[in-house]
Amino acid sequence: MIRPVLAALLLALSATAQTAAAQPVSPTLTEIRARGEVRCIVNGSLPGFSAADAGGAMRGLDADFCRAVAAAALGDAGKVRFATVTTVAEALGTLEAGGADLVARNATRLYSREAGRGVASAGTLYFDGLGFLVPAASAVTLPGDLAGRRLCISAAGGAATREALEAALGTGLAITESADGTAMVRALEAGECDAAASDASQLMVRRISDLANPAGFRVLTTVVTREPLGPFVRAGDPAWRAIVFWTLQAMLEAEELEAASSNLVAVMQRNEPALWRLLGVEPGIGAALGLAEDWALQVIAQVGNYAEVFDRSLGAGSPFGLDRGLNDNWNRGGLHYPMPLR
Repeated sequence: MIRPVLAALLLALSATAQTAAAQPVSPTLTEIRARGEVRCIVNGSLPGFSAADAGGAMRGLDADFCRAVAAAALGDAGKVRFATVTTVAEALGTLEAGGADLVARNATRLYSREAGRGVASAGTLYFDGLGFLVPAASAVTLPGDLAGRRLCISAAGGAATREALEAALGTGLAITESADGTAMVRALEAGECDAAASDASQLMVRRISDLANPAGFRVLTTVVTREPLGPFVRAGDPAWRAIVFWTLQAMLEAEELEAASSNLVAVMQRNEPALWRLLGVEPGIGAALGLAEDWALQVIAQVGNYAEVFDRSLGAGSPFGLDRGLNDNWNRGGLHYPMPLR
């Protein structure tokens, strides 16, 4: 929801920033505008990334990224129709078949998910890795200590997780596959395995959301794979991929320029060309994408910059309290390096 203090600002910018939608250059964008909503596939059962709150609204990093894309494409972050599926494979198949416009479902960007398929990745929203959740009293401190131990994984990880575990720990593993992430960590809680293996972020979240005694468990600090999680779009529409990709870059750039939903009125007073270009005061980043010149302003005002979304979804403003770590800005030691909007 747009804060009341921004109402006058957005109204004033409507003329100078050309908020009337530009002629779409993307077939997908044309369909979205005719439909009046962005169709976005999310996990739906992973708190912090996408899960329904008490009122039924989808919340989390992935869910808010869907809203950011809707704000860019339609000028209204609320115009999203969420759908949930069980696996990444099912999500990408639905996308490829035309049943969605965007997948934002903690899905790893992989060669095998793009090469020869009708989908394309559109940036990295969260840098992750295959990690391990163990009892707090366990003597295990490094992944190598788990060689020969009993491991629980979820069915969603399946063969890919097994392959990664065997590459890191050897082939003498006793692996038990649970129906989903919740069942996986509860199997660990019940003593059915010595560690649960999944994306480290999922383990950190499920430790808080799914276990009766979170303090009785810890996530190892070392991961054994690289898992760049990001949104996917249908291949064949490079203009739509560009819209999704640059929406993420705008959120990261806004953080670097210290422009947030809470301070837009104040930052507009700064005489900074990069900031004015980002917010659409100085035209130049809208027409080529078929968007209004103030599309990034709408994203920041209605959804927030990357730091705001991370904080309320996964960070200090959430029940999970995750550090930014690799997902911090590049100038603070993280891997997020926003592409210049010029």
